[in-house]
Amino acid sequence: MITANQIAEKLIKLSKLNIFKIIRKIEYVEVRSLLNHILYNHKRMTFYQIVNFYKKNGWDINHATLIHSLRNYEIYKKYNKDLIVWQESIIDSINQMDNYSKREYIRSKVNYLNNKDVDELTMVISNMVDKELEYAE
Repeated sequence: MITANQIAEKLIKLSKLNIFKIIRKIEYVEVRSLLNHILYNHKRMTFYQIVNFYKKNGWDINHATLIHSLRNYEIYKKYNKDLIVWQESIIDSINQMDNYSKREYIRSKVNYLNNKDVDELTMVISNMVDKELEYAE
């Protein structure tokens, strides 16, 4: 599963800004707001977890700052279209990594399935193939 640090690193590469630099210039504020939006809405991190994440990276914020940042994200992305592009790129990465993690998890458990579970999975998989054939026709 993709981590908050990996998301931050990708955002730093995309924006070419060190989002953990203690500065209040608008371009930094907007990118941090995007990071907060992704961590809260897509990674389902709590305020507490996000605040601790920032503290570990040298940025001391509080819950009020975080809430303000989340509330203003919609305004920021209205005027800075790069935020939308970066958001889509990062969310695609999250989805790809999460699917990869799910596949790896399933692979690690396959050898421990009992006969009933194998039968059920076989039915699911055979139905998937049938659906593909329906779409092809």
